[in-house]
Amino acid sequence: MIKEVMIATDGSETSEKAAKVGIETACRSGGRITVVYVVDVFRLAHLPGYAALPGLKGKLMELMQKEGQKAVEYVEEQASEAGIPCQMIVAEGDPSDELLRISEKSDLLIMGSVGRTGLDKLLLGSVAEKVVRHSTIPVLLVPKDGL
Repeated sequence: MIKEVMIATDGSETSEKAAKVGIETACRSGGRITVVYVVDVFRLAHLPGYAALPGLKGKLMELMQKEGQKAVEYVEEQASEAGIPCQMIVAEGDPSDELLRISEKSDLLIMGSVGRTGLDKLLLGSVAEKVVRHSTIPVLLVPKDGL
């Protein structure tokens, strides 16, 4: 029985579709949801001028935290409307590593097949690919065009 559904979100349209699938799954199974957004701190280090401009790191982290909070709140609102208990997590680190770590407490992980970057690695986004390859729990990938 699926009691703990984890939904990974990055605020993209595909992850919003994944959230709908996750909420529907939790409704049908009488489960609860944990929605997770991971602030990709390693992406910051690749930005030009990141280390040279004073205060840039803090400002960018603040913006990314706000983006993450908005993304998890969107899913929480949808879950609340459906009467599903929902825990929100905004984590920091490598997205695939953090999703794998946090998902260990869940029965099912649902995420979009391609995220906000729009970068496709063959058919899957790189985060989705790594999660699918290394997850110890079932992973349901929602395609870009939805189910």
